[in-house]
Amino acid sequence: MAEIAPFRGLRYSPKAAPDLAKVVIPPYDVISPAEQELFLRTSPYNMVHLELGRSDPSDTPENNSHTRSGRTYEDWVRNGVLVREALPAVYYYELDYALSPGKEATRRGFICAMRLEDFRSGTVRPHEKTFQAVKDERLGLMLSCGANLSSVFSLYSDPESVVDETLRSGREAAPAMAFVDRQGMSHRIWRVTDRGVLQRVAELMKEKAIFIADGHHRYETGLNYRDLQRRRNPSAGPHAAFEYIMMYLSNLNQEGLTILPTHRLLRNLGSWDPESILKRAEAFFEVKRFSSDAPGERMLCSELASRGDRKETAIGFFWDNVGSFFLLSARREPVSSYLAGRGIPVETRGLDVVVLDRVVLRNLLGLSEEYLSSEHNIHFKHDLAESIGAVRSGDYEAAFLINPTRIEQVQEVASAKLVMPHKSTYFYPKVGSGMVIRSLSPEEETVW
Repeated sequence: MAEIAPFRGLRYSPKAAPDLAKVVIPPYDVISPAEQELFLRTSPYNMVHLELGRSDPSDTPENNSHTRSGRTYEDWVRNGVLVREALPAVYYYELDYALSPGKEATRRGFICAMRLEDFRSGTVRPHEKTFQAVKDERLGLMLSCGANLSSVFSLYSDPESVVDETLRSGREAAPAMAFVDRQGMSHRIWRVTDRGVLQRVAELMKEKAIFIADGHHRYETGLNYRDLQRRRNPSAGPHAAFEYIMMYLSNLNQEGLTILPTHRLLRNLGSWDPESILKRAEAFFEVKRFSSDAPGERMLCSELASRGDRKETAIGFFWDNVGSFFLLSARREPVSSYLAGRGIPVETRGLDVVVLDRVVLRNLLGLSEEYLSSEHNIHFKHDLAESIGAVRSGDYEAAFLINPTRIEQVQEVASAKLVMPHKSTYFYPKVGSGMVIRSLSPEEETVW
C-alpha cells in the first residue's frame, strides 16, 4: 500500500534567497565538476553546498564534505536561511519546459512524504540497478544532515488525472514558489494544506503501484537509513520521520512526461573493421546505409524516429571514417532467440538498450564488461545531433544512436521485478534540489 503524507517542509527564506534560480540545483549525480564550481560561486546558500560540497585531500572521518554539509545545514536552519513551514503540506508542482524550439510541455506532480516500503512488497518498483559505493556515499551525507535534501522522482498511473485535479482544487491561491531557472524552465509550486483534500489524495494513492523514475540510489539509501535508525531508536513509533522519504510523484499518463534517449559514444576501440561487423550484423538486423552528409543525417534521424513510433527496435550507427550512417533494424526472431539463449528475460528483450548492449556491443563488437564499465571508453549523450557532432570532431570514434525507452516498457520491466541496463532511461527534466527540504529528526513524527 502506498502511504503518502504531508510534512512541514524547510524552505529558503525570501531574504536569504530572493531568487530561487540561484540556489536550486539539478540532482547531484548530473552535476559536472565545472557546474559544481559555478554553483558554489553563485550563492553562499546554493544547495550544492549541502548536496555536493568540495572534497579535500586532507579530509578525515571527522572533517569531510559530508560533515561540512551537516554543519552548514544546521547553520542555515539556526540562522533562518531555511525556515520551517507552520503547517504540514503537500506541494503541488507544475513545470513548463521546452523539448525544442516551438515544442513546449508542462509536467505536473506533487512533493510529499511517502512511507518507505521494501521492494519485495511490490508497492514501490525499481527498474534500474544500483551501485553500493554510491549508496554508501549518499548514506554518509544523510547521516550528517539528518534530512531529505532532494526528492525521489516516481510515477503512478492515473488515466483520469483525479489526483492532480483534487490537489489543484485544494491548493492555495498563489504559488509559494515561482521562478525561472537558468535553462529557461518555469517552476510553480503551491502548498496544499487542506486536511480533507489531503486525506482524499492519500486514499486515492493507497492502491497505486509506485514506479521509481529517477533516484534509485536515494530510495535505497532511504531504506538503509531507516533500518539504521530503527536500531538506534528502538522506541520510535511507526510514524517516525525516518520511516518516510520525500518523494516527487507524477502521473505517468500525462502528456508532459518525457523520457530522452541515451546514445552511446565510444573511443579506444583499437583496431576494428566496421564493414566486417556490419556484414555479421545482417544475421540480426536489416542494415541500411545513408551518406554521411547533412541530407544523410536527416534521413537517418527520420527513419530512426519512425521505427520508434512503430515500436520497432532500431539502432543508428556512425563512424566518421566509414563515410556513412547506418540504420540497424532488428530482425525480431533472430534477436529474440539470441537474447533468450543468453538468459535475457522476455520482458527486456524488446528494449533497444538491451539489444544494443547485448547483440551489438558485446557480441558483434566483442567489447568486454571491463571496457563498457570504464568512463574512459564510453560516454552518454541525450542529444542526437550532439552525439553525431562528437564523432565528427574526433572526440569519439563511434556513436550508437537509439530511441528512448517507452514508459510502458518501464512499467512492464518494473512490474516483473526486473531491472534494465545502466543508462536505460533519462526522465526529463530532472527534479531539482532546493525547493523544499524534509527533516529526518528521530524525535519528529509524520502525522497530520
